[in-house]
Amino acid sequence: MIASGDNSSLSAPLSPTEKVNILLVDDQPGNLLAHEAILAELGENIVKATSGREALECLLRRDFAVILLDVNMPEMDGFELAELIRGRPRFEKTPIIFITGTSTTELDRLNGYRLGAVDYLFLPVIPQVLKAKVSVFVQLALHNQAQAHQLQVIKKLNREWQEANKELEAFCYTVSHDLRAPLRGITSFAQLLVQDYGSKLDEEGRRLLGIIQRETQRMGRLVDELLGFSRLSRQHLRKSVLDMTAMAMSVFDELMTRHPGRKPELELNPLPTACGDEALVRQVFVNLLSNAIKFTGQREIARIEIGSQSDSEEDIYYVKDNGAGFDPKHAGKLFGVFQRLHGQEEFEGTGVGLALVQRIIHRHGGRIWAKSNVNQGATFYFTVPSEKHAP
Repeated sequence: MIASGDNSSLSAPLSPTEKVNILLVDDQPGNLLAHEAILAELGENIVKATSGREALECLLRRDFAVILLDVNMPEMDGFELAELIRGRPRFEKTPIIFITGTSTTELDRLNGYRLGAVDYLFLPVIPQVLKAKVSVFVQLALHNQAQAHQLQVIKKLNREWQEANKELEAFCYTVSHDLRAPLRGITSFAQLLVQDYGSKLDEEGRRLLGIIQRETQRMGRLVDELLGFSRLSRQHLRKSVLDMTAMAMSVFDELMTRHPGRKPELELNPLPTACGDEALVRQVFVNLLSNAIKFTGQREIARIEIGSQSDSEEDIYYVKDNGAGFDPKHAGKLFGVFQRLHGQEEFEGTGVGLALVQRIIHRHGGRIWAKSNVNQGATFYFTVPSEKHAP
């Protein structure tokens, strides 16, 4: 006799609200009914089998949170059945509780534990004891079931994120690649207009032509950054030990040659070495320091600080400024492509730089985050593996 509440296979993943199954195996219908009545209060599916053969048929169709086996059954006793159950990889860890109405020797009990029994109960069972012992394994199964469901959700979201990321990269590459040719044409014709017809244009015409040139230059920078962003995931990392102090200083000096009228105060603290791709980590400093220089442009005295914080687990680098800052409630938008927290008329930019920085840091297995308040500057923190923590 086989009785159950649900005949669907449980080898497929369960939702966290789905019931688990309890298998009762006994050749005495009276015992099955008594144990079923005790365990019914748990609210799970109870499956009954009157022989070892029927029990194996049940095990072919579904998984079980716990199995209760009668030791003394004709044809195939509980020990033989337990050995067959344990021989199946799918059930090698399923809890088995032996139930017997006859006294057993120490050797019998040792044999049962060797076959994977988690407990022995003697007839007549005490209802509260049976329910309490089975409840432990039911709760464990429900917990494992919920974890498996959460893992599936995470894997599904991860696949969707990867697909979306690939689509974004392909889109960025295609759009930016296809935009280059017409942009070159616009830039060339605008330059010809300036050279050949500039003197014939009035002041308003020259102003409008200047806008065309500036906007095409801005679009050109955006195209270049999009191409860099799309290529980054496929770029091989050439890791080496990096002198982060020298790199930060070199990048700052280079950026200052592009801003001859700016003289921000720089406080460069000694930085621990790191292990990473020199060109890519250098780009992190280029983008973060470029932002610090840009967003301190309206300060009478601009201050930029580069430093680090270290513990036994990782080295944290930071770039801090006393610039415009941003509203912390928008911090989640900082590292998205085309996400800008300031208007173009206030601070120019493409909205790709910080997304590129985040991608570089993630490629190195690090983290990046920022803290700020409006008009109180901003601090960008990032981690890259140190030489001692490098894989």
